[in-house]
Amino acid sequence: MKLFVAPTSPYARKTLVFVHEKGAADRVEVVRVDPWSDPPELHGVAPAGKVPALVTGDGALCESWAICAYLDSALPGPALVPDDPAGRFACWHLAGFAQGLMDAAFSAVMETRRPANEQSPGWIARQIAALHRLVAALEADAATLDRPFDLGALSLATALAYLDFRHGDLGWRQVAPALARWQDVAAARPSLRATAFA
Repeated sequence: MKLFVAPTSPYARKTLVFVHEKGAADRVEVVRVDPWSDPPELHGVAPAGKVPALVTGDGALCESWAICAYLDSALPGPALVPDDPAGRFACWHLAGFAQGLMDAAFSAVMETRRPANEQSPGWIARQIAALHRLVAALEADAATLDRPFDLGALSLATALAYLDFRHGDLGWRQVAPALARWQDVAAARPSLRATAFA
């Protein structure tokens, strides 16, 4: 299998963390690309030009959630999406919050990459407001984070690492101390250390 990633993409990092948590890093070839340079090898498997993209013997998959769902059954190692209904719900619930964090954080960053006269301060403010709401909700429910490190947990750890990486001025750690403590423990896992943003 071949996994196309970019070193600053939270979505790509989520799939890399997933592969490491499965204990299967040696079974997946990682191809680092710059999606903004329109590499033909990426466009050949992911016409949208986005990472991550996974190439298997059966074809190609795009979008981090689809890649993780596929890899959970295709790779050996512990299941990272629980089988029991309650565990599965908790996993997907947390993964949804993490996706919201990633989407808002990434969207705000991308808006600031536009020429200054084309940026929408209102759009950026909307994304930052969403980040504040999500962090507050996660902090209020921090007791539920004491659970297995499954797809939901690794997605959240990746999203919070992206906040530290791109939105250090957000101050989320000061307003969410329980969440910050959880993140510090998660960030020490080998899977997170091996896949740090560059």
